[in-house]
Amino acid sequence: MEPVAIHGEAVAGHAVAMQALRKRMLLLSTDLTRNTFDLAEAFLEAQESHCYAEWGFGSLGDYASLELGIKHRKAQYLARIVRVCRECGVARKDYEPVGVTKLREITRLDTGTTFYNPDTKTHEPMVDHIVRLIAEAPENTTVEVEQEVARMMGMTGDNAMVTRTYKVTQSCWENVIARCFEAIRRRLGSAGRDEAGKAKEYPDGAVIEALCAEYNADPSNFMEETDESGVQIEVPTEGSNVCRDAGALDTVDFTENASDALPTSRPLVPSE
Repeated sequence: MEPVAIHGEAVAGHAVAMQALRKRMLLLSTDLTRNTFDLAEAFLEAQESHCYAEWGFGSLGDYASLELGIKHRKAQYLARIVRVCRECGVARKDYEPVGVTKLREITRLDTGTTFYNPDTKTHEPMVDHIVRLIAEAPENTTVEVEQEVARMMGMTGDNAMVTRTYKVTQSCWENVIARCFEAIRRRLGSAGRDEAGKAKEYPDGAVIEALCAEYNADPSNFMEETDESGVQIEVPTEGSNVCRDAGALDTVDFTENASDALPTSRPLVPSE
């Protein structure tokens, strides 16, 4: 009976610890400005233990949104900041002064990948670059951090990311665009797994790319219009002798003088 008793104590202890974590996160969320990194560590603990499922939530984001009033995405990237920094061996006292905005950008980098250095023609561990970026971040602007992260991810030149915005009516979004996006996402399938192991959907940008690529691949969408530039249209000229006869084509008796000819076309020169 002793093993059963030990197991029961462990289960009870786990339940108590999870409830204590839940109460702590609820308290920390009341002052997010002061408790951001404490809450980030708590989010990571909840994510790794999957305790949110025991509380009746489908994901960490659902728990954060429904119980704490914090957006799904924010809970996820706060947990990721702590996880990535720990994997890189960077202590909280070293990364906390960097601030959430820059850390969010830096921790987009995957610790399990490498960066190909075109100068040395070698693959360098991404962990080393993450540590470097965190150390340099206090001296760099947010834009400089974003540019360096983009370079590390190979998103430069033709692969650079661009942002486009547009506005549509609510009816258009619900009845046309959202339905189309959902159909494209079903065809694309999963974009991988998030930190909690749940399937990720492709972002809107990938959906639009797939939709436009499909349209561009259909030649019928680019049928050339009939070239009518060679069709001559005769317009009666004032003062000309026009003889109209029923059942016969219109004829024009007109002698062209050299002085009446159209001037020779010249290329347009843009004004300075």
